[in-house]
Amino acid sequence: MCKKILLSGQAGFRVHYCETHGTVELEMGAMSLRLDEDALEIMSDSLSESVSKLHALQASRGSFDAFMRQLKNV
Repeated sequence: MCKKILLSGQAGFRVHYCETHGTVELEMGAMSLRLDEDALEIMSDSLSESVSKLHALQASRGSFDAFMRQLKNV
C-alpha cells in the first residue's frame, strides 16, 4: 500500500510523493503521471528552461511590436 505525501496542490493540479515506491505522482485534472525522482528532476529542469525561453520570446516580441508602432508614428 502506498504512503503518499502531498507536496503541492492547486486547483486541478496536485503533486504527491509515495514513500513506499519512491515515486512522484502528478495529478492534472483527470490525468495522472507517475515518475521516479530522477525523471521529475529532468522534467522540472526542462519546464523551467521552457518558461524562461517563453518569457524571453514574449519580451522580445513586445519590444518588436513597440518598435514597429514607433516607426508607424514617424
